[in-house]
Amino acid sequence: MAEPGAEALRRTEQRAVVLQLERLMDYPMVRERVEGRRLTLHGWHFVIEDGEVHVFDVARRGFVPATQADNAGTGPYAAPDWAAADGPDHPLDGSGVPIGG
Repeated sequence: MAEPGAEALRRTEQRAVVLQLERLMDYPMVRERVEGRRLTLHGWHFVIEDGEVHVFDVARRGFVPATQADNAGTGPYAAPDWAAADGPDHPLDGSGVPIGG
């Protein structure tokens, strides 16, 4: 069997970050504070090859370099306005990472 490519590995790593955010939201005390805007969770992914931190940016629907992110707050569970309106046009994988960039 062939080794997974760099892109597959990167997406797996990012998926793990999103899953951690989702797991944190399973705790009622965390969910209440996030939904009450008293706590903000951030998902970061370090791209070692580039020496760059990527953040999960809800507004841009995925991971972006920290230097380009408008925000880095609460992950996919805090559904932004676009989620209901154009979800099928911008599908997410099972972990909330956009499919196709």
